[in-house]
Amino acid sequence: MADLGVYVHFPWCRKLCPYCDFAVEVGEPPHVRYRDAVLAELESRAASFTGELISIYLGGGTPSLWQPDCIAAVIAGIRARFATPRSASLEITIEANPTDCTDANLAAWRAAGIGRISIGVQSFEQDELVMLGRDHRFGDGATAIERVVAHGGFTVSADFILGVPTRAGRTPPWLEAVARLPVDHLSIYELTIEDRTAFGQRVRDGRLLPLDDDTLTDLYTTTHEVLGAAGFEHYEISSYARPGKRAVHNSLYWQGAAFLGLGVGAASLELASDGNGSGRRVTNPRKAVAYLAAPGVAAESTSIGAAEMACDRAWLGLRTADGVLETSLDAAPGIADWLVTESLAERRNGRICPSLRGFLMADRIAARIVQTWGDGDRACL
Repeated sequence: MADLGVYVHFPWCRKLCPYCDFAVEVGEPPHVRYRDAVLAELESRAASFTGELISIYLGGGTPSLWQPDCIAAVIAGIRARFATPRSASLEITIEANPTDCTDANLAAWRAAGIGRISIGVQSFEQDELVMLGRDHRFGDGATAIERVVAHGGFTVSADFILGVPTRAGRTPPWLEAVARLPVDHLSIYELTIEDRTAFGQRVRDGRLLPLDDDTLTDLYTTTHEVLGAAGFEHYEISSYARPGKRAVHNSLYWQGAAFLGLGVGAASLELASDGNGSGRRVTNPRKAVAYLAAPGVAAESTSIGAAEMACDRAWLGLRTADGVLETSLDAAPGIADWLVTESLAERRNGRICPSLRGFLMADRIAARIVQTWGDGDRACL
């Protein structure tokens, strides 16, 4: 039975961060109405997905703002709808702001079946938190981690942003502290400045100068070295885990597995039921008013041929330390030899596995695969 994941997007936030390009809304959430809409979408679309449910992920936005009884109802609805023969190993994750990690919330989330919390710390430096527009302050992140660990029963992950242009590119002083955290998983994302964000506007106005590529490369390499020395496995471009603590949900995306996305702006990947290798991408409306008016009605639906699906799995797999089977690259003539020759990857037990340089050049690798897939017939585009 194939693996399946379900993502639930809760778009509401207390404020809009200047770097955020996700589908978010600011204001008081319609807790119960949104719960009912998500459950209605689940019922209308679940039949298109088969397989064993191995992950439920509540992201946002700020899902830790959602009333716990609504969260519990949604999780129960999802679990009732899909097969979970290995229910004991079902990963259920919620993203949480540090200030939402209260004892009451932790108890309610645990009772709802949540066993993994991803805490949006982003930085341990006050000036970086201010620049990022976060609504928590210095000390809140560490306090939240300590509280979750002390509560017990959770796998703990923490998110940080690398490359905030407040210190002329110096290695962030919080990196050594992060390496000592009692967490199971770390996501260290490079700050990306999107055009339609407030940061994007500041760059266009000349009020914000992003770090240059050489500086970002140095920061990324230092992060890899410091966290590796602390016992973290660098298993995906932005992801580090203690042994046995890789994120199940994100791995579904990198493997090209099916996933159902519920809620505002959520995306899904449906796989053809006849196993011919094709699929379909479905994206929900990005505005809550449109989603609530017609839950389950897609804003966009795109068919994907078998060649494009195979191409996507190839470049996505090369974002992970495990890489891909070398035979899965046969449709991109010469790509495996190019990766090895350029020190972007190495051959390992029949697989092509990216090096640190390969992680750094992931976008270039993806572009090269897309360009050469199908020997130039552009089947992957």
